[in-house]
Amino acid sequence: MVEPGKVSSGAAALGVLVVLGSTAGCHGRARDVGEAAPEAVAARARSEPTATPGVAAIADGPCRGKRDGEAACDDRTLVRCDAEGAVIRLQTCLDLERCDAAQGGCAPACPSGEVYIPPTSAAGFTMGRGTVRYGFGTHSSGNRGHGIADAPHQVVLTRPFCMDQTEVTVAAYAQCVAEHGCTVPDYRTRWAVFPGKVDYPVNMVDWRQARHYCDALGKSLPSEAQWEWAASGGDGRKWPWGDAPPTCEDADFTIGDLTSPACDCGCDGGGASPVGAHPRGDRQWPSGRIHDLAGNVWEWCLDNYAPYPSAPQTDPIFRTGEAEPHVVRGGGWNRSGAALTTSFRGTAVVEYQRPALGFRCVRNAG
Repeated sequence: MVEPGKVSSGAAALGVLVVLGSTAGCHGRARDVGEAAPEAVAARARSEPTATPGVAAIADGPCRGKRDGEAACDDRTLVRCDAEGAVIRLQTCLDLERCDAAQGGCAPACPSGEVYIPPTSAAGFTMGRGTVRYGFGTHSSGNRGHGIADAPHQVVLTRPFCMDQTEVTVAAYAQCVAEHGCTVPDYRTRWAVFPGKVDYPVNMVDWRQARHYCDALGKSLPSEAQWEWAASGGDGRKWPWGDAPPTCEDADFTIGDLTSPACDCGCDGGGASPVGAHPRGDRQWPSGRIHDLAGNVWEWCLDNYAPYPSAPQTDPIFRTGEAEPHVVRGGGWNRSGAALTTSFRGTAVVEYQRPALGFRCVRNAG
């Protein structure tokens, strides 16, 4: 936010001159020193904007033709115009936004295929349900395999971001292999989708491969807090679509309670689905719909897996070391509905390459 301040416009005086000159007589009246000749005034009046009551007659710039008090846009800056031709700066939008004078503020401007996620309120939202036991981890990460991993705590996100509408597809990842140095996913499983299933979520990629892809496109893996905020909106919903238990219309997952961590099951008998194949389970934001935040493939996050702190956090990213286990979110086609909840925390070692593990990216405000 830029503090209001007036920027003078030298063109304002010109508008006054046009009004005065247009009423001048031409019957041999003597002109004051410096007064424009009638023919010069007439010529100027034909080429310059004419001032009308309440209109700032500015020759150029964002306030051209605007009425006193109206808003205008100067690139990404929202300004207010006044009758004297001054421009009062009100707000500068971020690079993920555009100035919207009609609405008097900043509007989402994510690239195609991405969805604008606003910041939280100043109060933030609650992460953690106090129910998840420690899973994987090491001594150095502070996760020693006992205790509660998801202590409830308040989280504030101060900046908006754009999230990929879908999990990264095989087609998108193949382009990165060709142009940006991404490495080929592991293919030694019957559930591998690269390179043939172009509209499926790429799988069999480890954390470093996922991070390289996002970095190469000027984006990032989402923080765990960003992922949960995008999936839940902070309203306490159990799944991205609400509180109704999942069906195969909502997500690709394994129905029932599994007696083992995973199985080669899924709504389609095994393997992932094309991205966006379960639209009833989309997370809807005002700026668009996000597909498959529950099910299909797990999604890598930027954070290392560590117990939540109990104290409030602002824009948290928990990093204990690149080689340490990292958070995965959202569940996959080979897990039951319990793993699909917006709060469920999974984790994987950094080299993990599995048929039900993929990722998506976020674009952070510059």
